[in-house]
Amino acid sequence: MENERLEFKLRAEAQLIQIKEEREKKIKEYWNNIPKFEDPNDIPELPRVDEKEWKEFYVPKLIQAGGIPKKDLIDGQVYIGKHRNANIQRWNAEKNKFDHMRYKFGWMKDECNHFEDDDGFALFVPIRLGTEQEWDERLK
Repeated sequence: MENERLEFKLRAEAQLIQIKEEREKKIKEYWNNIPKFEDPNDIPELPRVDEKEWKEFYVPKLIQAGGIPKKDLIDGQVYIGKHRNANIQRWNAEKNKFDHMRYKFGWMKDECNHFEDDDGFALFVPIRLGTEQEWDERLK
């Protein structure tokens, strides 16, 4: 009886490993063929991976698909992109972060990192320049 349980447990663990490997393979396949971003909704959910894989694989793929590299950001410029709280943000070079408004028990100022500066929290992927009009209309 104990041998049967152990055998079952080992088979189940092997299946879980196989499922995880297949899932990771499908994710990499998608990212290797990621289409050009035309709209913030085109940007996929960003995976949680180790720092080396993020910087060496995912950051270049985001840039290749249309994510604006950090080195090209303009201080005070409004950008359109994707972030879990706000798709319109303003680059603040002094703070090295994006500023935006989010709704949490009312509107409040918040900030987040560019996708090249993963800090374990939600990141902003800018894909185009925004306008002051878009910035002003974001809370309407």
